[in-house]
Amino acid sequence: MAIIGYTINRVFIDTKSRDRNFEMIEPHVHNHYELFYLNKGSCNFFIKSHFYNLVPGSVLLIPPNTTHSVHYTSKQQSVRTVILFREEDVIFPNTQFIYDTLAERKNTYILQIPAMYQVHVEHILQNMEAEQRFNDERVSPAMLSLCLIQLIIIIKRFSQDIDASLLDELHTTNRQLSLAATFIKKNFNQKIRLNDIANASGFSPNYLSRKFKEDTGIGVHEYLTFVRLNKAAIELAHTDHTITEVALNNGFSDANYFKDAFHKAFGLSPRDYRKQDAKSALDPVVSFSEIAPVVAPAAATAEEITPGPATIK
Repeated sequence: MAIIGYTINRVFIDTKSRDRNFEMIEPHVHNHYELFYLNKGSCNFFIKSHFYNLVPGSVLLIPPNTTHSVHYTSKQQSVRTVILFREEDVIFPNTQFIYDTLAERKNTYILQIPAMYQVHVEHILQNMEAEQRFNDERVSPAMLSLCLIQLIIIIKRFSQDIDASLLDELHTTNRQLSLAATFIKKNFNQKIRLNDIANASGFSPNYLSRKFKEDTGIGVHEYLTFVRLNKAAIELAHTDHTITEVALNNGFSDANYFKDAFHKAFGLSPRDYRKQDAKSALDPVVSFSEIAPVVAPAAATAEEITPGPATIK
């Protein structure tokens, strides 16, 4: 979706059919909310350190600057609808509960709409698609916001009696993979061995490498590098640490390799990124596809994961 990485100025909605060969499986972040609804099919969804198996009627509310990716798994085509919006797009009288709903989603991302109510949700989505096609510059932004508020109300009403903790358990495709991702996010700035990640997950190193890639479309090492680069970008933007200090603080033992990896991921050197960020206050946005050319391929027998030419040995 071309909007990723850009600032939005109203509500956007996009419905697409996807097959299991669809290649947009890289994790990414953006500085607005995303509401993801699965109309048909199935997919694995990765948010921060959570892995979910989505079925028709599954709803995800993704906060700004939250790492996420999707991998479609159905043999038939899947259909999904994505809505991008800002907090100010849902500012209306008597809507405090919407802010409460957004706040609740910061740790538990998934909701499930019972089958009998999915038609109501999809009717609103169709109305939003029609309004976006109409594209009246004066009226459409307000209409889209009103429809979005109605949608959030419907979702909250029809899913509020479902235990969110049970939903999390039901939709997590593999608890061990979640443990592995959590370990990486907590220890990204350390010298991490694949064996360490495997021990945290309860899998063998070989099985973890294969299972992580199969279920998410992302290699273990690629995910680690993604986390490190985004953390480094935040440190560059908000501190006066030297480039070498930033590299070391985020798990990169080789500052020169860090500079090359950062440049290929963000299109700027760390120094130039810091200058640009100071001028524009941009949030770090980097996708997995931009990182892929600069990381070494993960080996099934890997013992150590450290960034550099001999990344895994």
